[in-house]
Amino acid sequence: MNPYIQKIKAFFYKPLIPWVTKKHRLVVVNDHNLTEEKSWTLSPFRFWSLILGFFSISFVFTIILIRFTFIGNFFLPNANTEQKKLKNEMLALYVELDSLQKELVSNASFVERIKMLTKEEFEYEKDVKLSAENVASETGKAKGLEDIPEKSQETRKLVETVQNEKKLQSLVQSIFVEGNARIDRNQMIAPVSGVISDTFALGRNHLGIDIVAPRGSVIKAVRSGTVILSSWSSDTGHMIGIQHDNNLITWYKHNSARLKNTGDRVESGEAIAIIGNSGEMSSGPHLHFELWYAGQPVNPKNYIEF
Repeated sequence: MNPYIQKIKAFFYKPLIPWVTKKHRLVVVNDHNLTEEKSWTLSPFRFWSLILGFFSISFVFTIILIRFTFIGNFFLPNANTEQKKLKNEMLALYVELDSLQKELVSNASFVERIKMLTKEEFEYEKDVKLSAENVASETGKAKGLEDIPEKSQETRKLVETVQNEKKLQSLVQSIFVEGNARIDRNQMIAPVSGVISDTFALGRNHLGIDIVAPRGSVIKAVRSGTVILSSWSSDTGHMIGIQHDNNLITWYKHNSARLKNTGDRVESGEAIAIIGNSGEMSSGPHLHFELWYAGQPVNPKNYIEF
């Protein structure tokens, strides 16, 4: 055997083996009077038990410090970061789930309301028909709108509103026709070539028409005029408004880019914007085009060939 290894064994093993294998006594002596204060008998089994217990307690204490105190950030920064990230993601999912549940309840309530309103409308029509037949059989004269039974009050108000809107639209259209005697309709062109995806409807507050066209299509001024607004809003995105003669205004909304600025003079057919999908109220690339006369929206299809 190598003499160096023998020397190492002799240095460590010879003093250590007897100390571990034999019983010893640990004595605490008073330094002043050399009297024995306390003493403990240490057997090999008790010695190793103390060593094992000390390391076990130290290990558990260290794990607790790392797991439940800020000290763990120095040893396991990635684990704590991932845990916090996971908690934040779970919280966001809970919030989204709660909002979806509320929206689902709201949609269900809306659907039930529509069903009730539809059913009531049928009952209303039935009541009006029966009432008219009864009165006609008795007096030969049908009742008016004011004689509709009370249980159909809500539907009656809805019908009155629709009738009033139709009258208002007819009045506006007639005014435009009278003023249009000085307007040559041949001078107005379509702002873009495409397919009309949504029509003009005052009843649901859709004050223009939606035209779907290929991406990158150029939008043109339908008539000569002056740009009174070239701006952006969160609802309609990039939009342009043009003031024409005879108190006529056109609006071009949801564009991807505006080619004219406020105050610019444009001619009929001149490029003013690029079709797009900007704004929160847009659900796809298209042009929302509005035609206003004397401060009132009118149906562009009545005055422009698309």
